[in-house]
Amino acid sequence: MYFELKADSLANFKLAIWEAEIMGLDPESHFDTLTFNIGTGSIEKVSRIRDKYNLTEIYYSEYEPTAIYNRRQSVRL
Repeated sequence: MYFELKADSLANFKLAIWEAEIMGLDPESHFDTLTFNIGTGSIEKVSRIRDKYNLTEIYYSEYEPTAIYNRRQSVRL
């Protein structure tokens, strides 16, 4: 699975990134938009981080996109 998550504050963003790194999820972060991407098979770990730090799933997919994806066609929650 591939997830793109957005934090509501810089503090939650930094804590979520730190915890994802500790869990071995290797997040790719974007500080300017407070978003980060995680590609993993462990949905439970991502769900735990999402719920703990009040993150919003702005995109998810069964696989990581290989090109820039069109957000209008992405799955939104």
